[in-house]
Amino acid sequence: MMLEVTLAIAAIVISALALAAHKLKGTKKEGTDDLILAITEDYSRRVSKLEGKLVDLQVRLDILESQVEKELRQRFGVPVVQSKKEGVVMLHEERDITKQGEALGDFELSILRCVEEGAKSPAEVRAVVGRSREHVARALKELYEKGFLNRQGGRPFIYSLSDKGRAALKAGDLSA
Repeated sequence: MMLEVTLAIAAIVISALALAAHKLKGTKKEGTDDLILAITEDYSRRVSKLEGKLVDLQVRLDILESQVEKELRQRFGVPVVQSKKEGVVMLHEERDITKQGEALGDFELSILRCVEEGAKSPAEVRAVVGRSREHVARALKELYEKGFLNRQGGRPFIYSLSDKGRAALKAGDLSA
């Protein structure tokens, strides 16, 4: 009988120890989960701050680029075309390609070629021509006002090539 009581007490003690160990593991797991969550939230905040700084720097860079381009245009009287791959700034003379005497530069022609493939939003044009949002929006507006592009309402606007734009592209292809 003594052996049975001893075995019963041993079984109870072992069960209690196993239960305590299981509870300790659960607490450690919850603590680990909380720690991982805190670290993830901290890094998310840091990434958000860095993204904000990156956007600010991009805006400042776009402003500086437009100021430099404006200054070069004022000094030399020609539009500036930048090669994004090599970081080289080249000056190109505008050429008269229309019967109406309106001169289009390489940048404007590249926009017309892009829109010739199909109606596009400013963001789609920007992805193709590789210029800042402001630069592309300004050029699209000018081309629309000169009659080279058609603009469909809504935000964002959708631009398509007009008959005058097609004629300008044909004249540009012949002179190239």
